[in-house]
Amino acid sequence: MIFPDWGQTPAEAAAEDDLPLFTEWAVDWKKKCFAIRNGSFYAVTETEALKIWVWRALQTESFRFFYTAWSWDYGNELHTLLGGCVDQGILESRLRQYIREALLVSPYILAVDGFSFRKKGSRMEVRFSAHTVYEDFDYETEVRIG
Repeated sequence: MIFPDWGQTPAEAAAEDDLPLFTEWAVDWKKKCFAIRNGSFYAVTETEALKIWVWRALQTESFRFFYTAWSWDYGNELHTLLGGCVDQGILESRLRQYIREALLVSPYILAVDGFSFRKKGSRMEVRFSAHTVYEDFDYETEVRIG
């Protein structure tokens, strides 16, 4: 073997070395609010923090380009799909595009792929894999389409 395999591409290794540790406030997933430990909020890092960031980015659909609290890079445009797409293939393609655009603004997320879709009435269940500078994880969300 001419070149050894160190487990990361040069771009991944450089990205991880240059980025500060990713941190977010912990979330109580059942209550959908900040988690409290010993009477105080607490932070999580790396992959757990990125899962929280992904959740918030995908929940901020109607806020993108609207509020100045977030940059225009933060959030998504999934709400534009409401009632607008009747063709399943086009709908799935646009869901992939909007989710990738929302998540790839983070330098900690390297790729988003492995999409699968399941229609549930006026909602679409979307599953995908996020590849990050820390570790990969699978994610599931529902998008209102009608």
